Amino acid sequence: MPLWAKSFCQENALSSELRRPRLSSMITVATCGGVLVTVLALLAVVDQFARNYAQRQATVRIQQVAWQMRDALNHGMRVAVSDIRLLSELKELRDAGDPADMRRPMENMQRISPDYAWIGVANPDGTVYAATGKMLEGKDVSARPWFQNARSGVTTVDYHAAVLLEKKLPQAADPWRFVDVSIPVLRTDGSVRGIMGAHLSWTWARQLAKTLLVPAGKDYKTEVLIVRGDGTVLLGPKEMEEKKLDSTSVGLALDGGSGAVDETANGQRYLTGYAQTGLEPGYPSLKWAVLVRQPYNVAMADFRTLQQRIVLLGAGLALLLGVSGMLFARRVSQPLISLSATMERYDPERPTPVPVSNDFHETHLLSSTLAAMVSREQRHLESLRAMNENLEQTVQLRTREIERKARELEGALALQEQIRVQLQESEAEVRATLHHAYDAFIAFDENGLVREWNGQAERLLGWSRAEMMGQPIIDAFIVPAMRETRRQGLRRFLETGDSALVNQRVEMPVLRKDGVEIPVEVSVAHVPRRQGHLFIAFMHDITDRRMLHASLEQMAMKDMLTDLPNRRALQQKLPEALARSARSGKAMAVFFLDLDGFKGVNDKHGHEAGDELLRILAQRIVATVRRTDTVARLAGDEFVVLLEMLADAGDAVDVAAKLLPALSQPFALAAATVALSGSIGIAVHEPASDESADDLLARADHAMYDAKNGGKNRYSIAPAKAA
Repeated sequence: MPLWAKSFCQENALSSELRRPRLSSMITVATCGGVLVTVLALLAVVDQFARNYAQRQATVRIQQVAWQMRDALNHGMRVAVSDIRLLSELKELRDAGDPADMRRPMENMQRISPDYAWIGVANPDGTVYAATGKMLEGKDVSARPWFQNARSGVTTVDYHAAVLLEKKLPQAADPWRFVDVSIPVLRTDGSVRGIMGAHLSWTWARQLAKTLLVPAGKDYKTEVLIVRGDGTVLLGPKEMEEKKLDSTSVGLALDGGSGAVDETANGQRYLTGYAQTGLEPGYPSLKWAVLVRQPYNVAMADFRTLQQRIVLLGAGLALLLGVSGMLFARRVSQPLISLSATMERYDPERPTPVPVSNDFHETHLLSSTLAAMVSREQRHLESLRAMNENLEQTVQLRTREIERKARELEGALALQEQIRVQLQESEAEVRATLHHAYDAFIAFDENGLVREWNGQAERLLGWSRAEMMGQPIIDAFIVPAMRETRRQGLRRFLETGDSALVNQRVEMPVLRKDGVEIPVEVSVAHVPRRQGHLFIAFMHDITDRRMLHASLEQMAMKDMLTDLPNRRALQQKLPEALARSARSGKAMAVFFLDLDGFKGVNDKHGHEAGDELLRILAQRIVATVRRTDTVARLAGDEFVVLLEMLADAGDAVDVAAKLLPALSQPFALAAATVALSGSIGIAVHEPASDESADDLLARADHAMYDAKNGGKNRYSIAPAKAA
């Protein structure tokens, strides 16, 4: 080929190469573009999912705290109403003849529950008769809402400032604010004694909010707000208290809803959980909106961190795949580039072997056609070159495999570190929760040595955590009479797995540091370890519960209308009286008394007149019999009298002869004056008889019906029980 022609061809080839893009560049751009689009799409999907998941989790957490605060407020108001009802039903308060007698149970209640800033009873005219600390005694409170509203029954008065008590109560960091509970107080004869009111200090609600937010309140900037029906903030940040708040969550809560909402208030975005108090039926309460809110950026902080990590991971992945795409493009274009270089160096006078590529059909076809033009020796060289290329491919594949394994190992190590950090955070959260738990939390090992002692345990038992760590739990606060039993029970559980305390909820006495014995409820769980054992115990004081149960038990044995023992009390007293008769050898008698014509009084004058008549009748019967005798009301106008230590049946007849005139005297009622009579059935029990209490009562009942059938206003003696 002439020199000028060869030069011309080379110049044309060079200009064409400059105009056309290289195949490797096109493949690289296409691969990197596809990788970038794919990574961006995956990042967008993961980001949206993570955002929604994080917001749902934060919303659920805020909503649960709002429900807990609502339930705590409802429980506190329910306890306050129950306390005031219990006080108003105490006989020593209802019939107290002196302010000091009435003041004593109210001050006892104030000592048990210090949140009551003031408890008092006002006369029907509004003058305070008796009060805790003698505060406001003699003052006129007739205009106060708690006095006015309680005339129709137990009631509550919403959050308000102190009026008469502001200067009498001790100075505090915050101004005195109260929620009132009041109830009418009735004498045992049913007349109105006055109105009892109790001022519940608002520090009670503040303490509830602090208790809920102690584990994470400062770190997570969580706020608890209580909002009245008119939109006034009763509890919250100092700058917001007693100011109006208008937000979406307030409206939803005051409409009776509960849940969580994403809202903007005061120029800041919040996740707010909301609920309303006072929706439980059965007792008077106050309807407040309870809001628990957290700044949106704080609630989504974990998501922001995850988002940054996703972006960094996506950028690294895009870079890695881009480099891989570039290497792949070079690998794909390499056969064509090699074939092109061979053709550029081709000299017809000195032929060179043409390499055959087996990577693609097109390059294989082209290289095979060109290779057919050279000699067998050229084909041998091409074969050796192909083998060398296959070896390079194998090395590249192995290299990529090693790189992939290294990336997987790095990812596994990163995940393990993340799990370790999460476990540390979870352990810290559990410790904070247990330290501020309502119940005392105590952990001890198989030797009975204390391993954990929370703040409530310090307050309940008196020992600090530093004093008790590593000390024997049984010698510290178990009462001496039970210590050896507890040691044996611990050894038996470690040997056999059997215990009357572990995995049980039991009541038992314990000793405080000052030596005072208190009743507690304890539940103990066992946690096996690879080396040794761990026991965890939750304990709380049940002194108030026992006092309440004792008071309720006493009330259950009384007839609420006449204040006499009821049927339940009679069923308990009658067998005891039979046993005493057998021991003493003295006879006893049972009177079954029923009024003649009582139904007519109810029909004509109403049930209130009937109730008044029964109270007067009960007083007459009690005044007629001996102080040692028992008078009980069964139901309606049926009364039973137990006479003990009788010489013979004549003593019982003498008492019945006194009762009949007392029953026949007119009853001066508020509605009218009525005259009735009574029929009495008498059953005498001899000490040697084995008659049961039910049989004795049945004989007296039959004798009463004999008296009615015999003309009424008389008594009838039941035949003696057959031997």
